[in-house]
Amino acid sequence: MPSFFACVGHASIDHHFEIEAFASQPTKTPAKSYSQIVGGMAANASIAMAKLGLPVRLIGRVGSDPAGAFIAQAVSDLGIDSHLEYVAQAQSSVSSVIVDAQGERQIFNHRGNALSQAHPLNTRQLQGAQAVLTDPRWGEGAAAALIWAREQGVFCMLDADVAPQAVLQRLVPLAQWAVFSEPGLQAYAPQALTRQDALRLALDAGAASAMVTLGERGVMWMHAREHVLYNQASFAIKAVDTTGAGDVFHAALCFALSELGADYSAAQERQAIRFACAAAALKCTRGMGALGAPTRTQVQQFLETQAA
Repeated sequence: MPSFFACVGHASIDHHFEIEAFASQPTKTPAKSYSQIVGGMAANASIAMAKLGLPVRLIGRVGSDPAGAFIAQAVSDLGIDSHLEYVAQAQSSVSSVIVDAQGERQIFNHRGNALSQAHPLNTRQLQGAQAVLTDPRWGEGAAAALIWAREQGVFCMLDADVAPQAVLQRLVPLAQWAVFSEPGLQAYAPQALTRQDALRLALDAGAASAMVTLGERGVMWMHAREHVLYNQASFAIKAVDTTGAGDVFHAALCFALSELGADYSAAQERQAIRFACAAAALKCTRGMGALGAPTRTQVQQFLETQAA
């Protein structure tokens, strides 16, 4: 029987600063608070799944440096089954995340070379997974995981954020659901005149379903079987910190859709997408990146207060 959710890809160390407002020109800006936390797309998704009460396994690579040791320990301390392996003489990914009083953020990142020098993914680590969620930061690992999932009939999703076009073009056809950020969709299909055209290109390439997240404007998605464009509005909230909201959305969506099984109605699908939108919205009302992700009960209680 399936026993866990697998998140495959990027983990980083985040230096998280909260400030009052971004300066209009280069200057020295005092921070209201500072924390050193775990970040990165796959790591954030695994944290969000753990917050939802799900058994989750994080598979990735970090450098053999103090940052890598911190990431691996912090993930384990959160109750996540960590399969973060060290790459000898490589640097881990490090980011500075600056969040203002309106919840907007700027990220300055050095991705290091742990993923570019990573040894191959051992797909035996995926055995028993109910679903697989990948990101494009570790292209080789994501490809191996998506191929394994499609061959095994396991639900699989690609968090298609900004990446080199060649990487996205390789990974999108392998995914059951290719879920783009708005900049990620532009990076994948810069020639497309509309978002609908770009999503159609992803479907034509081989993805079974393609979606784009639009922040406060909600999400749009299509399926290969029909090419009808669907929309789901976002929830109105007062943002405190939008950092990690996309990763929380992907984690909640991967969980909710995988729970539906192979045959489900359009109404059930929309409920799953609303669940993910609600999880991301609640995260934005809290600080500390993905550590502010909600529990399943909190998401369900929030949805009960919202009009269908």
